[in-house]
Amino acid sequence: MIKNYFKTAWRTLKEHKFHTFVNISGLALGLATAILLLLWVQHERSYDRFHNDYSRIHRIIPHMDANTVWEGVPGPLATYAQSVPEVEAIVRISESGDQVLATEDRSNVLDGFTTAYVDSTFLTLFDFELLEGKTKQLFPNPNSIALSESTAKKFFGNDDPMGKVLQFRNNNFTVTGLLRDFPGNSSLAFDAVLPMAHYAQRFTANGGNGEWKTIDVDMGNYAFKTFVKLHSDADPEAVGKKFTQLYKDARNGESTTWFELQPLADQHLVSIDGNTSATRMVQIFLLIAIMVLAIAAVNYINLTTARALVRAREVGIRKVVGANKVQLFLQFTVETALLFCFALLIAIGLIVLLLPLYNNIAGKQLHFSLSNMEIWKVIGYSALGTLLAAAIYPALLLSGFQPLQVMKGKMASGVGATLLRKVLVVFQFAISMVLIVATLVISRQMTYMRKLDLGYDKSYVFSVPLPDDAVEHIEAVKNELRNHPGIVNVALSDMYDITNAGSSTGDLEWPGKPVNSSLIITQSSIDADFIPTMGIQLLEGRNLTGTPADSNLYVVNEAAVREMGLTPPYVGTPISFHDRPGTIAGVVKDFNFKSLKEKISPLLFFHWWDGSMLYVRTTAAEALNAIKAVEQQYKKYAGDSPAPFKYSFVDQQFEAKYRSDQRAGLLFNIFAGIAIFISCLGLLGLSTYTVRQRVKEIGIRKVLGASVASIVQLLSTGSILLVFLAVVIASPIAWWIMNTWLDDFAFRINIQWWMFVLAGVSALLIALLTVSWQAIRAAVANPVESLRDE
Repeated sequence: MIKNYFKTAWRTLKEHKFHTFVNISGLALGLATAILLLLWVQHERSYDRFHNDYSRIHRIIPHMDANTVWEGVPGPLATYAQSVPEVEAIVRISESGDQVLATEDRSNVLDGFTTAYVDSTFLTLFDFELLEGKTKQLFPNPNSIALSESTAKKFFGNDDPMGKVLQFRNNNFTVTGLLRDFPGNSSLAFDAVLPMAHYAQRFTANGGNGEWKTIDVDMGNYAFKTFVKLHSDADPEAVGKKFTQLYKDARNGESTTWFELQPLADQHLVSIDGNTSATRMVQIFLLIAIMVLAIAAVNYINLTTARALVRAREVGIRKVVGANKVQLFLQFTVETALLFCFALLIAIGLIVLLLPLYNNIAGKQLHFSLSNMEIWKVIGYSALGTLLAAAIYPALLLSGFQPLQVMKGKMASGVGATLLRKVLVVFQFAISMVLIVATLVISRQMTYMRKLDLGYDKSYVFSVPLPDDAVEHIEAVKNELRNHPGIVNVALSDMYDITNAGSSTGDLEWPGKPVNSSLIITQSSIDADFIPTMGIQLLEGRNLTGTPADSNLYVVNEAAVREMGLTPPYVGTPISFHDRPGTIAGVVKDFNFKSLKEKISPLLFFHWWDGSMLYVRTTAAEALNAIKAVEQQYKKYAGDSPAPFKYSFVDQQFEAKYRSDQRAGLLFNIFAGIAIFISCLGLLGLSTYTVRQRVKEIGIRKVLGASVASIVQLLSTGSILLVFLAVVIASPIAWWIMNTWLDDFAFRINIQWWMFVLAGVSALLIALLTVSWQAIRAAVANPVESLRDE
């Protein structure tokens, strides 16, 4: 019997090629889109979950005050852990990007590596795969190094790297471990790891940090990302409080810092300050995937029920010859399943074909392999949910026709069925309306961020990290560069990346400072040329001159004087910074030196020590010549520096910070467009159904003199009203969703009324074009054909 069901289903699909094509196309496109989205969601949510005990691993996050959170914690927390019974293991990590490694004879010098000093517990706490070496003795001595596979191949090719020597920061390190390349879904990814013992030795040899001579007692340097593995019954909140109390006791109660534990699995999607914009984007993509599947199912239902009149006589004949409702239900369900199988095969083909382009847009390396059980989970959930939703109602509807009525040419599916079809169209276009509004808001927000006045001029400025020998001759370097016609100005700072300044401190005192309060302020050493070179506006006072007399003068931003509670005039206000008394010499206008998802925080410029980042302003026409001029000076004064010359434009650094948001926005636009297209197929189904029901009415109206325009209006009005209803229902939902998404941005657009008007008009026009096609066909048809009695 099942075989006969399949034969009948196959024959039906072949006989109605256009209907089959539209159905398969809609389902295939919906499935392919949803599966691609779910692959992206699955990848984002899989970060760090490959560690066996990821649920017991947490990162220690220090809160300096209610608004300030730092990346690292002081080194002594690793020693405090010995007195916290809930802690099974702890590891400190000091990570550095853009580092230089070289072979022992310096015949091969490469840069751009990410390195990390780690405690010996690194592979005990994390489950990164060690190909060669010993897990518990990864670093036999302080001058050991473990390389990733890719790094080893860059230096040694296919030779065994074990026992070979590499240079790092003018020290030789012997390779004692070979790690498999870190997974793409790991928040931690290094090209080389080195022993924390070497970091500790260098720290002590350089004099330590004031009275603290070792990293195990240095409570003032928040330099280490620190992770703990807790026992299974431990309470992370209680452990955080214990670390807080231990640290406060060590500082004799003079500390307002508190520590919290963040689950490792949350690290990728939740920033340390609790910002959940990445999580929200994943939730939005998951919602779109569900919406696309729902639209695809609704689309199939509407197209199938639109053909109910065509199938009615078939059902009547089958019932007359003895078929019961269960058999007919199974017949139509098998037909849907067969059609769905074709759609799924085409969807898989589309995924394989489009995945490289998808990865390029998404900036990821997602893999689609039918041997991967996770892939089958995604396909299974998508396919089963859509199949169940699309098969049951049409099969019940078609199998429920009464043979006497359909043989007389009368078939009424009932008020409930008609109402359901209308509800489904409203549902589809409500989703479309939300997606159109979301597309407008996301696009406007991304454009706003790119064009926002940051408070400095980032155009045609590039930065170059200078070696120590060049810094010692900085005045000669700057004088040479100033004479170059393609260079407008040059400056020196210790701010490695002005779009994400990271050095901050709480060591600031001023008259009237509240007792037991701690103001965290970003600090940066600059020369006299930095403020004018970057186009930062000076509001009050003067700039630093770069002379020794400036050692007790400071320039702060508006946020600093506001948070300090100072009153104008600000210039001349005495302050003490790192125990160096001085006064405020000037106040600059607030500018963005961190992510636009954060509000502008306090900033202080000083001139005690020389920075090593050269900032060069040039012009569009002379940029290449300016880079060559700086490279000549770099090589002239580089001396024995192992670092090759490199530069980066500030505007490109800024763009890179938001590349993932822009990619997600582009993906959203693409998939939203696909969802809207599939919705149009659903409306096409309803308009087809309406025209079929009223074909004789249309013929009579034409015979009586009705114009084509009046008939088109008659057939289109109902569908347009449904879409209008969808617009009304969806508008507040779209506002709430997008306003919630925008809340994660400190600098954001306001949702304007015209966005809803534009989205609504767009939805109505799309619907009108879709419906008009069927309406015009019916209106221009020969009324004789419409009125002929079959």
